[in-house]
Amino acid sequence: MERDAGLRLFGLPPRAGERVAALWPGPLTDGGPGDRAASGPCAGALLWRGDDAEVAAFLADRPECRWLHTTAVGVPPAVLRHAARTGLTVTNGAGTHGSAVAEHVLAVLLAHLKALPRTLAAQRERTWEVPVAAELRGRRAGVLGLGDIGRRTARLLDAFGARVTGFRRGTAGRPDSEDVLPGLRTVHGRERLAEFLHGLDVLVVAVPLTEETAGLVGTAELALLRPGAVLVNVGRGPVVDEAALVAALRGGRLGGAALDVFAAEPLPPSSPLWSEPGVLITPHSADATAGTDERCLDLLLDNVIRFRAGRPLRNVVDPARGY
Repeated sequence: MERDAGLRLFGLPPRAGERVAALWPGPLTDGGPGDRAASGPCAGALLWRGDDAEVAAFLADRPECRWLHTTAVGVPPAVLRHAARTGLTVTNGAGTHGSAVAEHVLAVLLAHLKALPRTLAAQRERTWEVPVAAELRGRRAGVLGLGDIGRRTARLLDAFGARVTGFRRGTAGRPDSEDVLPGLRTVHGRERLAEFLHGLDVLVVAVPLTEETAGLVGTAELALLRPGAVLVNVGRGPVVDEAALVAALRGGRLGGAALDVFAAEPLPPSSPLWSEPGVLITPHSADATAGTDERCLDLLLDNVIRFRAGRPLRNVVDPARGY
């Protein structure tokens, strides 16, 4: 690595930027006016928060950039295509978000089953209203995507007594061992999506956005769920067809949904999801915890050290797979 080569920073918090500066001998840039590194050679880029189009445009303009690290698990499709064409190494934040997101899934799912939104509304009106609640125990729950987030979610669902099945792109069948995929009774592969979805009471979407997963859950897939089922999306918004989701909610096929991700973010005020009964909306914040930030920063700094030393990087993404 050339000692005067720079790093491009996208949305790093000040503390993170300071920690990176202590490790990197070359200039750092956030692309602001007058930045002394803006026109110099760029060795890599670190993405904490940023616009996908801005990141893709930067990479297209900087063919010398050899590495991109993103604290997210999902990588923008345009970046994946660029990496496939140019050999850019991309690393992601897999393993840093799972515990926070899994807890979020249980929180919003239990809020729905225990009718907490209705209870809180009654409290605001000073009305004594006893809601009809339900139990998670014994329900059929499916986790779509078995990365770190999906596996941790499966373990929590199992701990609450749900009957949990999983779906992943690879081999189907029973889990190889409880150490690998604890909490899952069965795992379905890519050719068995319909079998996986059939009769589920709960569907948790935890897959990244790739060309293969875009629009994966639409009208036909939602129709396979048990009437009154609940959908939780903590993957990426475009994985679920939002028009089909609204139609399923209004038609009674779904009993509710908890959504942390959307096709357009921030969610436009015109979206019918805002006012749809039974929908819990959170602003892409399932992993917004201090613990997540610490894990993201630890991984990012470790990869900066590894990149400087020419050592293998952690969490290298396969551009063809998207993760």
